[in-house]
Amino acid sequence: MKTEGTEELNAELKSELIRALFVLRNMHLHHFGQRRFGAGGAAIRRGVMSDGLDMNMPAFALLKQLRLREEKGETGVAWLSEMSDYLHVSKAAVSQMLGTLEGRGLITREIDPSNRRTIIVKLTEKGGEMIDRFERGFDSYVGVLIDRFGENDTREIIRLIYKFTYIIDEVQKDINIEAIE
Repeated sequence: MKTEGTEELNAELKSELIRALFVLRNMHLHHFGQRRFGAGGAAIRRGVMSDGLDMNMPAFALLKQLRLREEKGETGVAWLSEMSDYLHVSKAAVSQMLGTLEGRGLITREIDPSNRRTIIVKLTEKGGEMIDRFERGFDSYVGVLIDRFGENDTREIIRLIYKFTYIIDEVQKDINIEAIE
């Protein structure tokens, strides 16, 4: 049985949860998403951008995954679907990112001669160098975050984020609604 105090607490908790989700989403878009990496920290931005890097987090993640795939000998169309799921963006968005990365000389795309419906995506030497340079700056940035937040709290927030996103997915399936993007 709900009491008036419990309803007020639940309303307050719901309101704070919604606010926290907006804060998390906006932080994600600002620091790790569509805007340029390092935009929130002047020292980090100087360290990364002074190295000639101009890349957003999804593009970096895509290049990094491409490198990991190439090391395993995997390329092709299935990768587009997996990257779409990994980045939580459409296949068209992944394709657009690939076009941009190709235009910058970081990847190449070619039709697989053995299966003309398959596109082979390869990292160029310039792309590999870009990953290495970007990764050094990003590792430094994440290292500072972990140092300030602490190892245990970092592990706990990771666990809670994954748990929360799993629950959101399950609730959306249960009530049959579309995800809000």
